[in-house]
Amino acid sequence: MKKIYYLILLVLMWLYGCKTASPADPQTETETILDAYWMLLSLDGESLQAPNNTHTAYIRLQENENDVKGFSGCNNFFGKYTLSGSSLTFSKLGSTRMMCPDIAHETEFMRMLERVNSYKLSDRILTFYADKEAIATFRTGNPDEIEKRSPDGKIIIKEID
Repeated sequence: MKKIYYLILLVLMWLYGCKTASPADPQTETETILDAYWMLLSLDGESLQAPNNTHTAYIRLQENENDVKGFSGCNNFFGKYTLSGSSLTFSKLGSTRMMCPDIAHETEFMRMLERVNSYKLSDRILTFYADKEAIATFRTGNPDEIEKRSPDGKIIIKEID
């Protein structure tokens, strides 16, 4: 009788272990801007149109050291960030100094980072603000998701799954 009891208990435990996990409720998940790759979609309200020989600019805020790192279209950049609630500021920014086909975009990108004082995160879209003005939008994900370009050089964004 004892063996049957243990056998039934073992089968029940096995069946419980085979249960399919239910998907997480997106409403209850905590969204964060940290430790993700944020690819630039627009700067000062304008969609990107970069030369065909450059790659998508991105930013990454590393959680442990308060370091910001990224790519501004031609050069890598680095610095520090301060995050408190929805307030966000960047400091001690620097970058590599390679020659770029369109240095104006790069300069504009770095100046934008210096102006940021807050952010808003909605789904997979991150918006940087200077006071109450949206100055840049980013999308999280893999760079391969948006590296495709139209014939006029504009970045084509694939659908979000």
